[in-house]
Amino acid sequence: MSQKTEQKGQSFLKGTAILTAATFIVKFINIFFSIPLANFLDDEGMGHFNTAYDIFVFFSVLASSGTPVAISRLVSVAYAQNRKREADKIFRVAFTLFSGIGLVGCIVMAVFSRQFAMLMNQNDRSMYAIAALAPMCFFMSLSSCLRGYFQGRSNMTPTAVSQVLESLIKLFVGIALALYFLKTTGLPELGAAGAILGVSIGSFFAVLYILLYYFRKSRDTRYSPFEPKVSSVGEILKSILTFAVPVIIGSAFLSALDIVDSSVMMYRLQGAAGVDANSAIAMKGWLGTARKYFDLPNAVIVPISTIVLPMLSGAIAKKEKREINRISMLSLRMTLMVAIPSAVGLCIFAKPICALLLYSRPEFAANTAPLLAVMAPAVITASLLYTTNSMIQAVGKVYVPVINMIVGTVVRIGVVYVLCGIPEINAMGSAVGTFVSYLVMIILNLIALHRMLPEIPSVVRMGIRPLLASVIMGAVSYPVYLLLTRFMSEKFAVIPVILLAILVYLVAAVFTKAITREEIVQLPKGEKLADKLHLK
Repeated sequence: MSQKTEQKGQSFLKGTAILTAATFIVKFINIFFSIPLANFLDDEGMGHFNTAYDIFVFFSVLASSGTPVAISRLVSVAYAQNRKREADKIFRVAFTLFSGIGLVGCIVMAVFSRQFAMLMNQNDRSMYAIAALAPMCFFMSLSSCLRGYFQGRSNMTPTAVSQVLESLIKLFVGIALALYFLKTTGLPELGAAGAILGVSIGSFFAVLYILLYYFRKSRDTRYSPFEPKVSSVGEILKSILTFAVPVIIGSAFLSALDIVDSSVMMYRLQGAAGVDANSAIAMKGWLGTARKYFDLPNAVIVPISTIVLPMLSGAIAKKEKREINRISMLSLRMTLMVAIPSAVGLCIFAKPICALLLYSRPEFAANTAPLLAVMAPAVITASLLYTTNSMIQAVGKVYVPVINMIVGTVVRIGVVYVLCGIPEINAMGSAVGTFVSYLVMIILNLIALHRMLPEIPSVVRMGIRPLLASVIMGAVSYPVYLLLTRFMSEKFAVIPVILLAILVYLVAAVFTKAITREEIVQLPKGEKLADKLHLK
């Protein structure tokens, strides 16, 4: 490996490591946020909380989804061509544009909160939680622009720090407000609104931090007098919108998927399945909680997809074919290395994981666990979707993921409509729909990706060794778990078993050569580690 290639590899892994560490911390904080909520809010309160969050996700996507992706790609290309002045102007234009979009989203969400609540739950009690989230649409638009700019410059620190800060404030302020409103009013919908208000306050402080970071760093920027003339505002707007709009549309479909899924599920549960309104809302709470645990592996996957886009875009701009293939293969391998064991672990240990995280609500945990187990295999396809979307976008084919996600959306709605109307299946139909839709989307993405980058090996082939290591992990850890349950409760037995499973997987990954020496040496002190493991 050349020194140049090695340095680039370290840059990729360093950026991934920073975002991964931050995302792990955020996920950990989010667990501490969701656990008390799930334990002092009743099923109805959690239903209101999840309703607001589904609506928020959709509007935040419209306001900011395309922002970091477009800015990151355009800024990375500008820096690859040594055009710093162009990169800064791209940021300023995007910041103005998407701030306006975020403000509109905030106003719409606040003004029509009651209508959204009626649409989702056939009653208006979720309107307070929806209104409490409205400011976050604006704040997220600002932070997304700033994060996209620094990601384009391969500086992941501001994104990482701002995400952790946002989560910490959400944790303490959200829980405090939820308890206060619940204690003073006794109404679960206002308790949910208090928790959601903490989320909005956290997003404000995240914006404040990253904005101060930007102003401090911008003073140190030096421009070359030989840079070519920068593009006009109109040209930059065209470039941003050409790239951002398809990404927004695709992400909106993916987010709208949860909203439509929820609406169709509630309609079918209360109709064909004969479930009463309160029970249907409770089922929605189970499903929403299962989805939160389903998203835990994203702590590693999202950083991979985030950093691969600017780095791959830069390599494409420089026409470095070897680097393009290296980054592509590394990102896919890293995705599979995390996603496959995560899917296996969540499937096998869904019941004790839910029992542990929902320790004071055994009935809620028992109803949530089967939904999580069914969704678990979709961790692999969902993870690959994030990474391949970024890769396809880096190539410039931004409409391809959009089309593929639309197809997946249609499939999911169909599956949910049919299955949720069957009384014996009820909410489980939504979990099945999640798996089927992601499977359809990733198959279409992989077909398109191999047409664009034909030298990349088959994902199936790359996944064989991580799968083998995961099977070994499950074969060792599950019997140990059964043994431990003879001496302690299921929910506590899973803690040491998870640690054991991680260790067994890492050893098995080395033994099966799922992890290569080339990848190990790129880590801090990786050369010594590779020698100790006798990797060749």
